[in-house]
Amino acid sequence: MKIIIFGGTGRVGRVILDRALNDNHIVTIFVGNVSKLTVRKENLRIFQGDVFNSQSVRDAIRGQDAIISALGPDNSGSVNDTLAVATRNIVNGARDAEVDKIVSIANSGILQLSPRELRLDSPNYPQYLKKSSREFLDAFEILKTSELDWVVVCPPFMSFSEGNQSYRVSADFLPENGEKISVQDVAEFAFKQLFTSEYSQKRVGIAY
Repeated sequence: MKIIIFGGTGRVGRVILDRALNDNHIVTIFVGNVSKLTVRKENLRIFQGDVFNSQSVRDAIRGQDAIISALGPDNSGSVNDTLAVATRNIVNGARDAEVDKIVSIANSGILQLSPRELRLDSPNYPQYLKKSSREFLDAFEILKTSELDWVVVCPPFMSFSEGNQSYRVSADFLPENGEKISVQDVAEFAFKQLFTSEYSQKRVGIAY
C-alpha cells in the first residue's frame, strides 16, 4: 500500500511511520522541515511542503492509496484555525486524487459524553485542553461533512509506556472509566484502521 503521513514527526505519527515502514509499505512523509526527520529507509519517500498550501498537499497525495493525519493544533499562539485549514486541504486533496481512506488522530474531548453533550463541553473537562479540543473538533467537522472513508481515533491522556494491545475501543464514546492509553497502542490501532472499514465515518474512543 502507498501511504502518506501528515504529522509523521510527532508522538503518534512517528510510531505509525515506523510501523508502516517495517511492514514494507511505500510511505511518503509530508514534512515542512526535513531536519526533524531522523529515519531513512528504502521504502520511505520524503515530500517537503507546506500543509497550509493546498497545491502542495494535492501534489503530495496524488498517487497514494491512503492517508494518515497525525497533525495537532498550533499551540504557539492564539490562532485557532490552523488544524482546520490543514484538514480542509487534505480532504480536498484526497477528493482530487480519488483517495478515499483517511485515518486521523484527535483527542477524547471531541467524543460524546452523552448523546447530546461532548466531553469538552463538560464543566469537569480540563480547561487547559479545551482550546486544542476545539481545534480537533473543527477538523472533525470537516471530515464529517466529506463523503470519504474516514475514521478519527480519539485517545485520552497518552503515556510513553510500553503498548500491550489490551485496550478497549468504543464508537463515538470513550470506553467506560477510560483515562489513559499508550502512544504505541494508539498508533497500532490507528494503523490497523487503514485495512478495515469497521469504524468508517466514526470517532473511536480508545483507552485501557
